[in-house]
Amino acid sequence: MPQITAIEPQKSSKRRKSRFNIYLDGNFAFAVDENTLVKNNLRINQQITQEQVEKLLKETVLSKFQDLALRFLSYRQRSEKEVRDYLTNKIAKKENIKYQEAKESPLIEKIISKLRRYNYLNDRQFAKWWIAARKFRPKGLNLIKLELIKKGIDKDIIEEVLSGSGSQLELAQIALTKKIKKFQKLPPIELKKRVYQYLSNRGFDYDTIRQVFAHLVKKL
Repeated sequence: MPQITAIEPQKSSKRRKSRFNIYLDGNFAFAVDENTLVKNNLRINQQITQEQVEKLLKETVLSKFQDLALRFLSYRQRSEKEVRDYLTNKIAKKENIKYQEAKESPLIEKIISKLRRYNYLNDRQFAKWWIAARKFRPKGLNLIKLELIKKGIDKDIIEEVLSGSGSQLELAQIALTKKIKKFQKLPPIELKKRVYQYLSNRGFDYDTIRQVFAHLVKKL
């Protein structure tokens, strides 16, 4: 049975965890990350089977992609679909396989399940965050719905979260604030056209736009 004769640290990078080269019977055999090394209590003079080597390599690969997912989540909140797509691309590139094949990798489901368990992934919380973030640059329900659908959020969650998202009339008025100085100098017909077009492009429905325009006309 092969024996571990040396464990040597690789040159570390600030962007990744420390990795270690494992030597069996005097020859380099494989590399593992620090988590795998500690978890399995690998040490010099330890005997190790081929089955154990394969298990260690699988753990290292899982840990690597899990770390990538956590880094991806560290920039901002993500939907489950976003993380799945990200991991699929990374696996396809790393394994040099087609996207569809990478999509079926069992690694993805293992990582997604763990991220859900620790509440790093929660589509309901993501949807609430997404809507709150849009209030700085207000958008209508129609556009927000489309954005969330593209992010893979379940339609029931979208309806639930949007139901408490606040007044569309108020958001439309806020959205128009930055444009109103430019628009109000236009002739009446052109003013109406520009207001309707602008708010429609931002996802507000016809009735909301009509009310906003009526309120605007009273103020001018």
